[in-house]
Amino acid sequence: MAEIERCLMFTFWGSYVKEDYLEVSLDVVGILMKYLEACQLEGRKNTVLENIDSLDSIRKEVLSDRERYRYYKITFFNPSVTEEVYVNRLFVSAKYMLLEEYEGLRFFQTEDVKLNEQRSQKLLDVFTDVAGHPALEELWMIDDRRAFMGKPAYLYRPESLYDRVEEGLYTLDAKEEVIRLVEEFESHVPREWVIDYLQDRLGAESVQEMEDGKIRVLFYDRELTKNKVGNTRKFLRTFERHVDEYLLQKGIRLYKGDRS
Repeated sequence: MAEIERCLMFTFWGSYVKEDYLEVSLDVVGILMKYLEACQLEGRKNTVLENIDSLDSIRKEVLSDRERYRYYKITFFNPSVTEEVYVNRLFVSAKYMLLEEYEGLRFFQTEDVKLNEQRSQKLLDVFTDVAGHPALEELWMIDDRRAFMGKPAYLYRPESLYDRVEEGLYTLDAKEEVIRLVEEFESHVPREWVIDYLQDRLGAESVQEMEDGKIRVLFYDRELTKNKVGNTRKFLRTFERHVDEYLLQKGIRLYKGDRS
């Protein structure tokens, strides 16, 4: 079977992270190692560390040569799939972090509905654990955004701005604008309004308040491949429009950049 790369979780943290991204990424590696078996670390030029025995060995290697590891990846075996070897890879850079798999979500869409639900829940557990890191302000699950955890402001995504964030070349250039937009959103849009809006449309069970002012939003229904909203991007564009309408009643225009 040909490899089909899919993100299991991702963030363009270069648009907001205020701490040393390498230190934050190593914290994330430690969280993932509670669920996955790390087996190989690769830096920018060649494979450096194999048969990894501890987080300390990864941390020591990465921090010993920041230039080599300003972009790195770690290969994991996923023990939750017992039928065959199931590989995930974590990619880290100053602009983004993502965890990929290479089976096109095959292991989440078997003929066994209960198994699909169990594997969806296991991924959600890992996702929630990672997203709980204080430095992570937004984390998304699956390429087409089946779930979100982070500050509610990151659900407001003017396309012209986030096209630059997700382009890679412009992620860091957009950082100040993203931070300003988040601050203004938090000043003018009550989190209760956001939570009520989402619960009305997705159901109360799909929206939970978390620590550090974050929320977790599930756009899927029990099985990861069953999306409640059809297209999350369209749902978020509608949310953006309703936020704008809500603020217009107060005479506030939140995003002043070009609209696509």
